[in-house]
Amino acid sequence: MRVLEQTPDRLVLEVRPIALMVMCVGLFLLFLVLGFGSSVLLPGFLALMGVQVPGIADVSIPGTNILGYAAVIPLAVGVFALKARRLTLDRRAGMVTLTSRGVFGTSKQSWPLGEFRGASLRRNSRAGNNSRTYTPMLEFSQQSVPVFPYGTSGSGPARLVEAVNAWFGPQANTITREGDMAAEVTAALAKLGIRPPR
Repeated sequence: MRVLEQTPDRLVLEVRPIALMVMCVGLFLLFLVLGFGSSVLLPGFLALMGVQVPGIADVSIPGTNILGYAAVIPLAVGVFALKARRLTLDRRAGMVTLTSRGVFGTSKQSWPLGEFRGASLRRNSRAGNNSRTYTPMLEFSQQSVPVFPYGTSGSGPARLVEAVNAWFGPQANTITREGDMAAEVTAALAKLGIRPPR
């Protein structure tokens, strides 16, 4: 996450999935080398070095070609699914805008800043190595919107949530008196004899 602009009136954050892109390219190269290495790449590489090994072109390991063709999958995910996202909170315009930029162009979603309640972290299912992944969520009065559609580990999601809530101010993550849940909270407080401030 990078902070592109931070003023009292405007906050612009950008999230680029560079680590995921590097991982996808690395998997593509690994599958490509393992899949076609024994029958195509290895003889060509040895020929470039001037090494003559009789019968090397006839060497094939069963099933490796399938692995070579499967190299297209991580490359396709990296190119077509991973997108840079820019989150803009603008007090003057009164808008929260989430812009996604990828190979197929740019898409933009906007919501009124008046409906924004702050950002939160959604904990995703447990990963195989007992670590957890998190997705930063934009909380509005009627809906929750993920900043990106996948969970990541590390401090990135928490830093994004902290930056948004610090800019948004003390009204972040407060209970509003709108909607069904707020009515339930108000009723529960009333049963305890607590009157919420108006």
